[in-house]
Amino acid sequence: MIPVVIPYYKSKEQIDKCITHLKNQTIEIEIFVRDNSIDNVYFTAAVNEGIRMYLSRSCEYILILNQDMYLGPDAVEKMVTFMDSHPDCGICAPLHIDSQIPESVIFAGGREVFPCGIHLQGRLSDFDRDEKILWANGACMMLRKKMIWEVGLLDENFVFIGSDSDYCFTARSRGWQIWRVASARGVHEQGSSARLSEMSVEILKIKDMIYFGKKWLTGDLYKQLAYEGDQIHPAEIGRIMSELRESESELEKLSGCSLLNQHRL
Repeated sequence: MIPVVIPYYKSKEQIDKCITHLKNQTIEIEIFVRDNSIDNVYFTAAVNEGIRMYLSRSCEYILILNQDMYLGPDAVEKMVTFMDSHPDCGICAPLHIDSQIPESVIFAGGREVFPCGIHLQGRLSDFDRDEKILWANGACMMLRKKMIWEVGLLDENFVFIGSDSDYCFTARSRGWQIWRVASARGVHEQGSSARLSEMSVEILKIKDMIYFGKKWLTGDLYKQLAYEGDQIHPAEIGRIMSELRESESELEKLSGCSLLNQHRL
């Protein structure tokens, strides 16, 4: 049995479609939906709530899934089969197919993280092999429970974005591998994390990246793990951090509220 943890927020059409695809899987699954519609704890805390629930259960893997990710019928089984044959793989991810262009892949692995995540993209035919990647997109990640016990839960200082790349970097720093499984696929409509949304959410995204900068970009480990590591310069990082703080301040002034107490930095 493979547990599937889904943070849900105010889109019944998406969650219904997501669950329909899960019920067609070729392997036994169990679905846990954390409904954020009323008491919104945001993405990372919702995911951790599901992980905690399954840590004591009999399962080797836990799948994290967004409500706007619709997996192919054998996607979960393909990821499980890959993980079974690659014991050093702590996290694996499927190909994310464009919801409008079936021959186009919008995520095949993570490239730069800071200040805006960049994905490997291209034609479906370009990604026909399983490959190690630097980080996986949090919209769909299969986690090995043994790895979770070793590295811990996702860092809840990241409220909305950044927790996926942070978690992958943490796992890699402990010797675990991150892989893309080419035969596992899902259609990704892409939700609010990928689009300009309400101002309060934009503020949270900026705070997440400021925290990412504080956590990773001040030392040598990021240079070793990141795609753009050899291009990292302290002066450039300082400039970007200043711009993020200025954007944060301007957005908070415009919104008339401060979310600082909601985001532990």
